Amino acid sequence: MTMAKPRIMILGFGMVGQGFYELFNQKRHSLGLGNVSISEIVDAKFGHIIEPCENIISEVKGGKTFPKIDPVKAISESDSDIVCEFTWLNLKTGEPAYSHIKTALGHGKHVITTNKGPSALKFRELNELAKKNNIQFKMKGTVMAGTPSFNLLELLPGIEVKSVRGIMNGTTNYILERMVGGKDFNESLREAQSLGYAEADPTNDVDGFDTGAKIVIISNILGWNHDFNKMNIEGIRKVTREQAANGTKLVAYADRNHAFVKPVELPRGDILREVNGVMNAVEFETDTLGKIYSMGPGAGRIETAQSALTDLVSILKNWGN
Repeated sequence: MTMAKPRIMILGFGMVGQGFYELFNQKRHSLGLGNVSISEIVDAKFGHIIEPCENIISEVKGGKTFPKIDPVKAISESDSDIVCEFTWLNLKTGEPAYSHIKTALGHGKHVITTNKGPSALKFRELNELAKKNNIQFKMKGTVMAGTPSFNLLELLPGIEVKSVRGIMNGTTNYILERMVGGKDFNESLREAQSLGYAEADPTNDVDGFDTGAKIVIISNILGWNHDFNKMNIEGIRKVTREQAANGTKLVAYADRNHAFVKPVELPRGDILREVNGVMNAVEFETDTLGKIYSMGPGAGRIETAQSALTDLVSILKNWGN
């Protein structure tokens, strides 16, 4: 690796990739990262950009393209030290992000990803590969974007987590809130789509798969290792307006022996019942502090970019040691 001047490859230059590029350049000097550079960008649409200029986002939005390259080939041949993987989500196989991450780790490159697919489906394999090569596999952005979630536990040495519970999908939380106001599910979903909170195909959100991936990732990090494909996952399509009005939320839960995602009617006074709109929240029940909470944005361009910046600073903290 080039120890003196760490070099970063961005893989996937869509909303998150561009957000990270902007945030990195905005914050790098205040964070003492003046010697760190984004040396390459690889994107299926825009091509392979070497030593991107300051105005690269404006250029690609204006139609400029660069030579195409196979991402795996680009990773294998790159002299970058850190690969930031921001490509599209696939919760069936984890591809193509799984191959990208495996290749990067296999070539001794640290990896930062916001992609839930490989982190939920292939965590143990990829984590072991990172350990074998004495590098880091970081994934803060897969759960609650830049809002502290499982990384909060790094501040609490020796703490034992007994269970995790959370509201981890802003789209479904928004839909349920609109149903409390009297709208039915379909009308609330259309509104969420019109505002950009829900995709044209909302399956991952409304059927609970996005939330399921997040609780499995936390489970993996805690060593509980629940299987995403075997977990009980139920979405919100069958929730009625009456149930929503009575405090029903899409809740993710895990402890050492169990994990599930399903609509749960929460009693008044439950902190998670008060999580509104597109906010996310997580509750850790611990042995020394009881229940601790974190709440904030769980998605968004800059919000997710913040997670990658958090992981980058963590990797660079002991750079060269």
